[in-house]
Amino acid sequence: MATPADLLAHAKELLKSAGKDLEYRLVIERAYYAAFHAAQEFEEALPRRSQVSTDKTGSHDGLFQRLECPDAKLDYGLRIISQDIGAQMRLLKPLRELASYELHETIRVDQAEAAIAGAEEVMAECGKARKKITGG
Repeated sequence: MATPADLLAHAKELLKSAGKDLEYRLVIERAYYAAFHAAQEFEEALPRRSQVSTDKTGSHDGLFQRLECPDAKLDYGLRIISQDIGAQMRLLKPLRELASYELHETIRVDQAEAAIAGAEEVMAECGKARKKITGG
């Protein structure tokens, strides 16, 4: 079974040997999904989940909305982390969409590096939150 950390490690490994557009696209996609799955695991582990209705949104935007609007009774620190993760995911999504859908655009190494850095930030925030949730 793969984990978000596995996906991020794979993205980093791909970047080491990447040298062309298609490879940078794969790096961005792996990094994005590492962050997405980490954010999803965080949101699902919250002791009080958002009550925002996301029935009419896609799974990604629905997750972002729940992260950005956490339950008001949730611990203040977890609310701030949740909002931060939601904002970071909103910044990563356009890069993933560019890599996945805009085949006429050339993807550069700096964009792949930015996706990895963004995923690392999301995963670091999720790690802080995990400690807060579990008391460790």
